[in-house]
Amino acid sequence: MLPISYIQNRRLALTLGLLFVSLFADWFSIPMLYGLQYHFSSLFVILALFTAGAPAAVFISSAVALSNYFLLEMPLFDSGIVMLEALVLALLTGLRKEAGAVFLYDLLFWLGAGVCMLIGSFGMSAAAYPGDVLLYITKCSVNGAGNALAAEILLTYLPLLPWPVLKKRYKPIGLQKILVHLAISGVVFPFICFMIITGISQNQMINLRAHQIAESTASAVKDQLHLWGGQEYRALELQDIIQLGRLKAMVEKSAFPSARVTVSDKNGEVLAESMGDSSGEPDWRTEGRLYRYDEWMYLWLPAGRHFIEPSVWREAFYIYVVTVEEGTTLQIQVKVPVSQLIADVQGIYTLDFVLILAFIVLALLTVYGISRFIVHFLVKLTQETTGLPDKITAQFEIFAQDSRILEFDQLHENFRQMALKLKAMFAEATHLNTVLREQARQIKQSELQFQQLAFTDALTKLPNRLYFHSYLREVMELPGASGALLFMDLNQFKLINDTYGHEAGDALLQHAAALLKEAAGSGTVCRLGGDEFVLILPAAARAEIQRTAEQILEGFKTPLAYQEWMLQPRTSIGIACFPSDADRPEELLKMADGSMYRAKQRGSGVEWHRNPGSHGKDSGT
Repeated sequence: MLPISYIQNRRLALTLGLLFVSLFADWFSIPMLYGLQYHFSSLFVILALFTAGAPAAVFISSAVALSNYFLLEMPLFDSGIVMLEALVLALLTGLRKEAGAVFLYDLLFWLGAGVCMLIGSFGMSAAAYPGDVLLYITKCSVNGAGNALAAEILLTYLPLLPWPVLKKRYKPIGLQKILVHLAISGVVFPFICFMIITGISQNQMINLRAHQIAESTASAVKDQLHLWGGQEYRALELQDIIQLGRLKAMVEKSAFPSARVTVSDKNGEVLAESMGDSSGEPDWRTEGRLYRYDEWMYLWLPAGRHFIEPSVWREAFYIYVVTVEEGTTLQIQVKVPVSQLIADVQGIYTLDFVLILAFIVLALLTVYGISRFIVHFLVKLTQETTGLPDKITAQFEIFAQDSRILEFDQLHENFRQMALKLKAMFAEATHLNTVLREQARQIKQSELQFQQLAFTDALTKLPNRLYFHSYLREVMELPGASGALLFMDLNQFKLINDTYGHEAGDALLQHAAALLKEAAGSGTVCRLGGDEFVLILPAAARAEIQRTAEQILEGFKTPLAYQEWMLQPRTSIGIACFPSDADRPEELLKMADGSMYRAKQRGSGVEWHRNPGSHGKDSGT
């Protein structure tokens, strides 16, 4: 007999050791998807329940709950559920140190807790979103069930090892329990590993996706701002309404769906933003928690505690901050909500967790029924072979050396093949997923190339007629849209083409396209076909339109040196304004075309469209 003090000291040392390991497990939990962590603390709490007793397990779970809440600053549910789990398991198992049903008890606990949380989430929608609760409770159910299964396996099979300390706890193992452990662990543990690996990979892909969205959006705004001149920047600094309107239209056009784009000055005053007024939102620089992703991108999390961890990420967002260019005071901010990026992934994760829980329940029912049949068959087979001493002796020798279980060796190979097939299925699914992602990437790349070919003129590399009609309609349909359309063709182009050849004509068209792009400023130059070009000047005043037309005429004084000839381009310009001249793209193009022909006939170079009722005044005024 061992002295009582020795037993108490050993139990105290075991309790303290499991307490340290439990605290360490939650401090270094494994991250999965955003808002999901895989915790191991309940594994050691359950081990303490059956090795050191219920009081020790409750004490360890209480210490873990306090550490999670005050030190790790976890949400209330994360902190308290481990203590509640220990209390329920201690109540269900009683004072008996029998670990055979702890997995089933823990699974029932999580199913009950999940139902209660889902019902409560619909009544208290402010505390947590029901979809987040469903994802979180299914994850916690798989997490808790996995830890309970691991604890049950350790408590059941560790005494089989040839260690004197463990042999004292050895008890015969039933075949039904072995079948349950093999069937469930062969699915649960690979699934948990697969979900952890997939979650880490998804986190990296979401980070990369957020960075791509924010960077491309900011680059689109920067590229358009680079086309502005000093006069436009000065107008912006003076808070000119027209210039602010142009900036807002530019920001709204460049913004990615669900992303908020903000352009501010050096004092932090918002000049334009893409999604309404953000004045009521928290200041990400001073409020909440900010984590740096790279030189320009940050991840912002709200301050304060939430009921469950996924609720934090529903309010989180990525923030991308970049200055337009050196020497300017404009700053671009792009906010990308995390919830928009992980919505589809959360749905898939929820479905996966629900399916694995359903499979666990179905597998438990199936294995219990099948095992009863197998045990009955083996007992009958044993009775029938009792009269064969040689076979019985050989069988006893095998089981005495290996597993001490008569039925295990006969069934081991089948379960091993099942595990190998499951592994092959997971590997095949992972490979198929990789192939599908690559095919999706190639399809997306092909679509972009096709779109570029469809909207670009092959000779001049300018936007073509198809792009022109789409873009002009888009500009004219904007609220309060105004501007002008300049229609141009090359004078005596057919003569040059017939005299010097088609190659010279093509070279002259390319030369004219370059001159128009240089003189267009922030406008958009398109080639309609042949020697016809158009220039769209949105939100342009009459003075700017006139100045642009004069710059085009001045630029066309530059000859083209082609072989031994000097080809001198000439053009005539017809101008029609919207909405004063026309409010439909077709009518506006027709009026600008007519004005161009009048300019060609009169030799005036530039001709404005005049409405029949304007009494001789320009319609662009």
